[in-house]
Parts: sequence; structure tokens; C-alpha cells
Amino acid sequence: MKKLVLVFGALLAMTMFSCIGDGQQQTDDQQEKVDTVEVKDAPIEVTGVAIDGAMNSVYLKVGNDTIEFSYPDLDAEQRASWEINDTLTIRYYATENGDSVTEVINHADAAGA
Repeated sequence: MKKLVLVFGALLAMTMFSCIGDGQQQTDDQQEKVDTVEVKDAPIEVTGVAIDGAMNSVYLKVGNDTIEFSYPDLDAEQRASWEINDTLTIRYYATENGDSVTEVINHADAAGA
């Protein structure tokens, strides 16, 4: 009986140790992904017509395509207000983890409308 308890205890300890090690490896992998974001030199610009969106996102109609941009962390100075059918230009950087919007420009605001 004692041998069975010792074997079971050793198995339990090894299982717990391996789970703790795996969790640390996942955290290291996630941290590595965050640390390796590559940003290109010049921002990309896309101009289209706003067809839908919400407070921190917009869907643009560009030719036959619909493109979604999300900008939850963009400062108010770089984020123009817009309405459906406004012509917008979105400036962004393409990164390994997705697009990073740096500016939302409403052409109606620029024209003084």
C-alpha cells in the first residue's frame, strides 16, 4: 500500500511540475511575439467611403472591396469623426500582429464642409 501511495504521489508531482513548466513556456512565447513587432518605414494610406462602423472602427468601401480598420488606442487628435458616406483616408502600418492605425482623416472636414 505504501508503494502505491509513493508511486501515485510521484506521478502527481511530475504532472504538476510539467504543467507549471508548460505555462511558463507559453508565457515566454507570447512575450516573444509582443517583442518582435516589425514596423515598416512609411505608413500605408487607403482612401475609401465609410459604409459602416462604430466608435473605434470603420468599414471602408475601396473599389469592389470592403476593408475594416479598428483603432481603439488612437488619440483623439489623430481620429476624425465621420458619418456614413464620408470619404476617409486611413493611415496605418502593417505589422506581424495586424494593422496599426495612426490616423483617420475625413475629407469632408478638410474641405470645410
